[in-house]
Amino acid sequence: LTQLAPLTGIPVLLIKPNISISTPYVYKHLKLNELDYHPDNKAVISYIKDNNIKKIAASLSNVLETVTIPENPIIAELKHYLTENGAIGSLMSGSGPTVFGIFRDRRTAKEAFTKVKAQNLAKQIYLANVHNVRRR
Repeated sequence: LTQLAPLTGIPVLLIKPNISISTPYVYKHLKLNELDYHPDNKAVISYIKDNNIKKIAASLSNVLETVTIPENPIIAELKHYLTENGAIGSLMSGSGPTVFGIFRDRRTAKEAFTKVKAQNLAKQIYLANVHNVRRR
């Protein structure tokens, strides 16, 4: 593991749907040899060092989605919902089920937060940035 400098001033909206995911199940069913794509971690690390949010968002990747999304389509729906509501990138966190979206600005992230909350799409919703976390 390599410690990286923190990203600053980047709004992130986290959504935890009303489902549970078994991490052991996901890893047991992950078929790395069948994947066509593997994340370019070195590139992402350089984007983080450069604080290049656009390239970070374009490089988001999680191979565990290949197991989790087919059995839990709400995850793909939430990712799509975030990008349709202003996220410049969206991804499932770890083995799921939490999904996050990265936004260019706080106003757009806050609007997406309000929409998700109003539609009762998730069990927990968090809008975070460098200085605070707002919880539903």
